[in-house]
Amino acid sequence: MYLTQIQIHKQAVAHKQLQDSYAWHCALWEAFPGRPDDDRDFLFRIDDLHPHFRVLLLSPSPPSLQAWGCWKTKAVADSFLQHDQYVFQLKANPTMRRCEDRRRLGIYAEDRLTEWIQGKAGQNGFAVNAESLVVGAPMDEVFIRDGRRGKHVSVDFKGHLTVTNREAFRSAFQKGVGSGKAFGFGLLMLQPIR
Repeated sequence: MYLTQIQIHKQAVAHKQLQDSYAWHCALWEAFPGRPDDDRDFLFRIDDLHPHFRVLLLSPSPPSLQAWGCWKTKAVADSFLQHDQYVFQLKANPTMRRCEDRRRLGIYAEDRLTEWIQGKAGQNGFAVNAESLVVGAPMDEVFIRDGRRGKHVSVDFKGHLTVTNREAFRSAFQKGVGSGKAFGFGLLMLQPIR
């Protein structure tokens, strides 16, 4: 896997018309040319670090550098995922399916958000230390795709985790956690606890 950090000034973002998460997705997809019919296989996260944005991009192949922003790419060492404990941060789109029509609905209540992250942790090979868990305030993120308006709920989760299943954990790191991954959600940011 390759981790790329992109810094781009807000004026350049406005000039490039990166007004929502879908526009970012399309701009980042251009860094993987010659694959118009492939499924997206990268994860990304956008952070507003005034006066610029920082984009973290995780991909199985290195992206081709684009003419916008400052791009730095490095390979993720195999040993990085061999630790037992990590500090983690996850920008997620926590949702549940409504029983009657299977429609996906955003979760906003703090107790249900805590249940959601604990459930996702169990499915993805790790356990979250409940005492360390910080659940950010849910925020709505609006996007336009094919002329239609959509909305995701965005929540930042932070804390300490312990790996319980190495293969599932590795898969979660590579493929992301939760829904909305094409819109900048699901990238598990990790810092080993030694």
